[in-house]
Amino acid sequence: MMAIKMSLKIGLDFHGVINTNPSYFKDFTEYAVAQGHQIYIVTGGPASAISSFLKAWGIKYTEMYTILDHYSALGKVTFFPDGHFKMDENLWDAAKAKYCRKHNISIMIDDSIVYGRSFTTPYCRYDEVTRSCTLKKGISISLALKPEECLRQMEKALIAVAA
Repeated sequence: MMAIKMSLKIGLDFHGVINTNPSYFKDFTEYAVAQGHQIYIVTGGPASAISSFLKAWGIKYTEMYTILDHYSALGKVTFFPDGHFKMDENLWDAAKAKYCRKHNISIMIDDSIVYGRSFTTPYCRYDEVTRSCTLKKGISISLALKPEECLRQMEKALIAVAA
């Protein structure tokens, strides 16, 4: 019997996920994209600094969404001369969840408890120490495994969460 291959849209946060282990995410994204999956960088921003980092490490992605750039373009961010900025906290905290719903992201891997509260998309909370993330129902995915094993685990986890 042949296994059904899933085509996933994988959301990855930058700060606290990709930047904690860029060499792994280089291999993971390269393998995932080669297998027909799509990688979405869904993060705070700014895009210019993050895209430079991703390029330098050779991390592949399909699309990038940054909260800061999105809401700045809508005029909802106030920038200060010292480089700080301010925007509505509720907009910020729900932005990733809203983006993932709109773009039918299959799974979002992020390290934040706060962002996870707004998600209906499967949200896998990343732990930098164990290099794993946990979905609802306590289902874990190891991001310390070889990329092909991690993706198999991810597919099985998403099926279990949907059941």
